[in-house]
Amino acid sequence: MKIVRAIRQGRILPAKPKATGPRQMYSLWDAPSESTAPAPLAAPKPRLPGHAESYNPPPEYLPDPNETKDEDDKSFTPKSYSALRLVPAYDRFIQERFDRLLDLYLAPRVQRRRLPPGVAKADDLIPQLPDPKTLRPFPTYKALGVTHPSRVRAVSVSPGGEWIVSGDDLGEIRLWEVLVGKVVKTWRMGGKVTAIEWCPRKDVAFFVAGT
Repeated sequence: MKIVRAIRQGRILPAKPKATGPRQMYSLWDAPSESTAPAPLAAPKPRLPGHAESYNPPPEYLPDPNETKDEDDKSFTPKSYSALRLVPAYDRFIQERFDRLLDLYLAPRVQRRRLPPGVAKADDLIPQLPDPKTLRPFPTYKALGVTHPSRVRAVSVSPGGEWIVSGDDLGEIRLWEVLVGKVVKTWRMGGKVTAIEWCPRKDVAFFVAGT
C-alpha cells in the first residue's frame, strides 16, 4: 500500500519509454583499418567444372555408342542424368573438398617438421667453427711497439717492411727498425705531426711529414 500511495502522490515515477527512432546502422567491414600489415592472400579459386563433370551436358557433347565401345578409359566420358541425385558419387570428392578447405585456411598440404631429419636439437644447425690452428699464418705475438711521449698521430711503413716512421703531437718523428724494434733516429718538428707517408719507390728511401 505504501508503494501504491507513493505512485499516486507522484513520488515514484514510471520509467521513461526508450526512443523508438531509427537506429544508425554502419558496416563493420567498411570501417578503415589502422593496421599497416599487408592484406592476407586471397584464397585460390577452384577449377571450373567442364562438360565431363556436368551431370546434364548438351547433346552435342554426348558420344555415340560406337564411339565409346572401343575406349578403355571411360572415367571422363560425358554422361547425361535426369537429376543430380542420380549421379554416382565422385571418388575423390571428399579429398578435393578437404584440400580446398586447407587452401582457404592457408595451411600447407605437406606438413613440415620443425627440424630436418637427423637433427636432434637446434644447436646442431649451427655450423662448426674451424680450429684456429688451421687458419695460420696470422700474428701470434707482438713484434714491435711504437711508443711516444705523447699521442701518435701518423704511422707509415716502408715498401720493403724494414722501417717504420711515426709522428706525435709534440712534433717528434721517430724512425724504427722493425727487426731490432729500436728507435734509429729522431727528428723534432715545429708543430704536431698530423700526416706522414713513406715513398712507395724501393730504389730510394725517404718519407714526407706534414704538421
